[in-house]
Amino acid sequence: MSEKIQESLLTMIREKALKPGDQIPTEIELCEQLGVGRSSLREAVAQMISHGLLSRIQGRGTFVRQIALKLEGGLDDLMSVTDMIKSVGAVPSTSRLQMKPIAASESLAQKLALQVGDPCVRIERVRWADDAIAAYCIDIVPKALYDPADGDLGESLFAMFERTGLRLSHTHSSIQPTILTSRDLPELREGVGLFLLLDEVDFDDTGKPICYSNDYYNTSIFKFDLVRKRR
Repeated sequence: MSEKIQESLLTMIREKALKPGDQIPTEIELCEQLGVGRSSLREAVAQMISHGLLSRIQGRGTFVRQIALKLEGGLDDLMSVTDMIKSVGAVPSTSRLQMKPIAASESLAQKLALQVGDPCVRIERVRWADDAIAAYCIDIVPKALYDPADGDLGESLFAMFERTGLRLSHTHSSIQPTILTSRDLPELREGVGLFLLLDEVDFDDTGKPICYSNDYYNTSIFKFDLVRKRR
């Protein structure tokens, strides 16, 4: 229900040509216009606030903060988050970049064809499209393949691999919907967010695994299409 109400609110914002800073109708007016209950509406608005799409000013009302993007693509399109954000004219940025060395566990060693205990680098980032949270990314790369420019990783992992001569060929992915709260992702500020988790192992063109990722895509920002074929 919350997802449907959010879509209805986004449609209303587009139809009314509201811009960042414009006020949306009151809670009572929205309940009447959308034909929904107050508690359901409040939950949907809280999620849009946590995603950075709306802002609330005490005593004044709720305002458009960011015009919602919808980054569309097929799940068979292997693109970096940075490239997907740029494809719709939005500005990609990174916050809360955390990098730390870790030793490969047994399960990680199996995924990346390593020995248990081999050195890796764990990279945690929050990716933004303009002022909206686009994705929360956790990537683990063998230390031997990790070569960020100037000791930072403002670039995409795909760009880093290409710069060091590795060509990404394909990925093995498992997909599941996931709910994150501000405890999981403090940038949500309040409420909860619905994300699509892609648990992936990336391979180069020789078939060697080079990265293990848990990427959480904000469903308010990303829309993925899936083509299924009959055998």
